[in-house]
Amino acid sequence: MKQNYKNLYSISSCALPKKKGWSLDNIKDGFEYFNELHEHYPTAQEIDNFEYLPSSRSIQRSHGGLVALRKKLDLACILDHTKGKTRSKMAQKTSNRAKYYEEEFFLLLASNFTEMRVHEHKVIRPSDVSCDFFVYTSDNGGIVIDLFYAANLANISKVVNIKYKKYTNSNFKTLFIIVGNDSFLQNDIDLMIKNRKNQLPDFITVITEKEFKRNIYSYISFDT
Repeated sequence: MKQNYKNLYSISSCALPKKKGWSLDNIKDGFEYFNELHEHYPTAQEIDNFEYLPSSRSIQRSHGGLVALRKKLDLACILDHTKGKTRSKMAQKTSNRAKYYEEEFFLLLASNFTEMRVHEHKVIRPSDVSCDFFVYTSDNGGIVIDLFYAANLANISKVVNIKYKKYTNSNFKTLFIIVGNDSFLQNDIDLMIKNRKNQLPDFITVITEKEFKRNIYSYISFDT
C-alpha cells in the first residue's frame, strides 16, 4: 500500500525528520495514506498517533493549524470539526448520549438502592457544582457520582483533569465513572491515574462502568 505514495516517509524511516522538516508533498501523502487505511482523514489526535505525519503541534507552528493545512492540501473533507453544522451535530450527539446514560444510570441506582436515596443533579457545596447523582448513605453523608464518556485513554486523562478541579473542595467521596465504552480495563485506568503528575485527592476514584456494576456495593455502602 505504501508504494502508492512516493513522498511517504515517517519518523522511523527518515534519518533526521525534525531537521529536514516535512514538505507538503510528504504531508499530503501521509493524509492520503491515513485515509486509505481508515476511510477518513485524521483529526488532530489521530495525527499525533500516526507515524507518517508530523505532530499537530508542528502543524500549528509551520502551517497555522490543521484547518489551514487542510486548505493548503485541498483535501476533500470537512476543514474545521469545531464549527458550524459539524460542531452542532457533535454537540447534539453528545447531549443525546448524556441523557441516555443518565437515565440508564438512574434506573441502575434506583433498582439497587431505594429511590429516596438517589438525588439527580444535586449541587455540591462549597464547590457549587452540580453532580450527575448523589446517593445518600446517611442523614449528612453521601457519595457523588459524575458520569463521562471517553473514546480512549487520552480522553480520560483530559476529562479527569477538568472534572477533578471542580470537586477540589468537596467533602464527599466522589466517583468518576466512564460510561458507554466497554473497551477499557480497570487495571489500565488505575495505572494511568497512578502515573499522573498531579495526583488525585484520595476521595476521588476513577472507574469503568463495568467495574462499578460488578462491585456496586463496595463503592456505595451505608452508614445507617
